[in-house]
Amino acid sequence: MTKNTPLSDTGNGFSSREVHFLKSDSKHEKPADFVPKDYFTDRILSEKSWMKSFTDALENAKIPDNCFICGVLQQRLTPDTPQEETPVTAANVLLDAWVGPGTGIWKRIDHTCVVVALWDGNDTASLDRLTLIKEAMAAELDNDPTLGIALFPFMDFTRTETFYNAAKAVDHAAFFGPGSEARFNDVSLNISGDRLYQMGRTSDATREYQRGLEINPSNTNLINSLGVCHGMANDPQKAKEVFKQAIETNPAEVMAIYNMGLVCDILGNKKRAIQYMEQASRLDDAIFEVELTAGNLLFKAQAFDRALVHLARAGLLNGKSSIPCKLMGECYLETDRIDKAIVEFKRAVKLNPSDAAALSGLAHAFGLKEKNLEIAITLAKESIMIDPATPLFRSRLGRLYLKTGQDDLARIEFDTATQQRGAEDSSSQEAQEKKSA
Repeated sequence: MTKNTPLSDTGNGFSSREVHFLKSDSKHEKPADFVPKDYFTDRILSEKSWMKSFTDALENAKIPDNCFICGVLQQRLTPDTPQEETPVTAANVLLDAWVGPGTGIWKRIDHTCVVVALWDGNDTASLDRLTLIKEAMAAELDNDPTLGIALFPFMDFTRTETFYNAAKAVDHAAFFGPGSEARFNDVSLNISGDRLYQMGRTSDATREYQRGLEINPSNTNLINSLGVCHGMANDPQKAKEVFKQAIETNPAEVMAIYNMGLVCDILGNKKRAIQYMEQASRLDDAIFEVELTAGNLLFKAQAFDRALVHLARAGLLNGKSSIPCKLMGECYLETDRIDKAIVEFKRAVKLNPSDAAALSGLAHAFGLKEKNLEIAITLAKESIMIDPATPLFRSRLGRLYLKTGQDDLARIEFDTATQQRGAEDSSSQEAQEKKSA
């Protein structure tokens, strides 16, 4: 999953509004043309006690050798199918026949889902019976259910948690399409963690990723996702340690290399940040965030020609974003290629008429060319209306006023810009003092 947020100078701060993290969505586990419409486990999040009657029965059941499997079967019935309809009734009769007293329990969750716990003395026999139940439901109902499976005992999960694991496994299976099945594993926890992350439950997602790594310590998707969570929790140093682990596990993991570049930038190591971004680009130059961020960092480092290579690539990858065009315009301004700057700023404004930096850049470029000065002033004033707190925009407007003989207005803009820069310096110094305290 990509954390889509506006690109900006992060300084020493760190927040979800400022940083583009790249994070997996377990893409290797799903066909490109299929994404589940909903997540079964959302029910667990909304109400922990929703299946209490089943989990109580499971906790209290006398199970030989304390060994069972739990399966969640999700049928593809239309949402408006009533409980008493034939498919539901037929499935209930079938389950009563296959799950007898003393060998398991089952409960209907709703008209589309049932949960089954089976114990036959060993895992193999129980798994075979669950497979037969799934096959019988598919044959009887002409409706092959999706199946999530979890085994008990496994690690230190309780019986109730084993049901939750089966629920996570059915979400895992859903990524393969209707009628698929999956057994609870590290990828199930990766998917569960990603869902929690999407919902803003970063602490819960962190726990899922950590548990997944207990199952498979070399899962780089999980390691990278854990690093992202530490980053989003405002702990870039911890995030750096985790991303380092991901890179050591898989030196070609583009997401981890890119994210390592982000935290290096946040921690003030601009040179290393650029090195990681360019490394990520060499591994895969078809990721918009990688190319855009590499270009942005190189622009800040005044490596303008190198920046232009990445920004041009970013523009091709996402033709709807004004940011690459805007930054290319600034690069061309810095290297005295004013005509090219005008072209890029115009593109940026066309893509986003409210892009204050692009409006200001275009106004400044017109001023340098000594043409369209009245239009330039209008553009510069519009940039300040959108973003009145950026001193550069006011300085550019002041220069335009000077070019048109409006010295008094120019002085007002220059004085305001100076005051704003002073306030920025004071705020930056205060932040640095707090950081050092």
